[in-house]
Amino acid sequence: MSEQYTETPTLNDYNRIYTKTQFTHRLLSIHWELTYRCNERCTHCYLDVMPPGAKVPGELTTEEAYRVVDELAALGGLTITFSGGELFIRDDVFDIARYARKRGFAVRFFTNGILVNAKLADEIAAVKPVVTEVSLYSHRADVHDAITQVPGSWDLTVQAIDLLLERGVRVLMKAPLMKENIDEFDELFNFAAQKQIRFQYDTTIIPKHTGDPAPLQHRPSDDQMLKFMRERISPSTWTRTIANDDFRFCGIGLNSLAISPYGEIYTCVGARVSAGNLRQSDLRDIWQESPVWEETGSLALTKLPVCATCELREFCVRCHGTAAFEDGDMLGCSSVAYREARLRRQAYHANENIALAIDSSGKDDPFNGC
Repeated sequence: MSEQYTETPTLNDYNRIYTKTQFTHRLLSIHWELTYRCNERCTHCYLDVMPPGAKVPGELTTEEAYRVVDELAALGGLTITFSGGELFIRDDVFDIARYARKRGFAVRFFTNGILVNAKLADEIAAVKPVVTEVSLYSHRADVHDAITQVPGSWDLTVQAIDLLLERGVRVLMKAPLMKENIDEFDELFNFAAQKQIRFQYDTTIIPKHTGDPAPLQHRPSDDQMLKFMRERISPSTWTRTIANDDFRFCGIGLNSLAISPYGEIYTCVGARVSAGNLRQSDLRDIWQESPVWEETGSLALTKLPVCATCELREFCVRCHGTAAFEDGDMLGCSSVAYREARLRRQAYHANENIALAIDSSGKDDPFNGC
């Protein structure tokens, strides 16, 4: 596929940098959760969020955040994604974001949008973020509001998208696919298209990071997932990976890290493997000396004995963190990844057979109009 796709020089440059940083354990990207307070109570959320007015004395202060930005810059970091909870609950978020921009970082914001009025949209635009990602769970207000448990949140989120677009802010609309919204994927996609913005989705609902399985009630049924995949997974859209011994499902432990509101450093927001705390150690020491980077950074196929022999590995999109939180073993089988891979393979082969029928008959319609 890569030989047939001509990328722009900018993307090629970035890809070269990205690959080099993976091989050299050079810090490239940071995901920074500024707070676990939130003004929505999304029923599928993997975090145990707190009310927006909760007193949280343990959050990093503004001055501590400036120091962390300096340490990240000293390690050569390139991009910072600021998220929550709901990040705009913090009254110093723009002080921190502006300081990060001053130190040369590209900045991204993740938000639910319901605090974004005209004034806040102006402040977002002034930071010049690479993108602001906004969560919208349905093209129907009643479905979205039932998920967020905040009446009127759909209207406020859509208003936020419009306010940001009016100011030239690049917006990405995103949603996890749940039993409540997977059947309206096309409507969500078209809603974003009408706004002339990208729509990004995730097919996997995960447990809370406390181990609470409550969010899993929102997972689509097998029938819903198979229908969705039958419409999107085929030999022309899915590249079957050659999973050799060096194959990796993700870049955990290589060139990125996550920061909690309390200064804990994690390998990523998905796995939550702690490498240390910024209040106890310098970031450079954590990045260079913690053993978790080697432990997680070496998770190639040979370190995953179940995956190495699994007949579904060519169709698998696995998260080590989900395997740990849901199934109790980061190196073992991820039950949800296995389930999705099984359905993905079924959809792939069904569409492969349709394509073969078209080729063999010479007709466009394998069902002859029936």
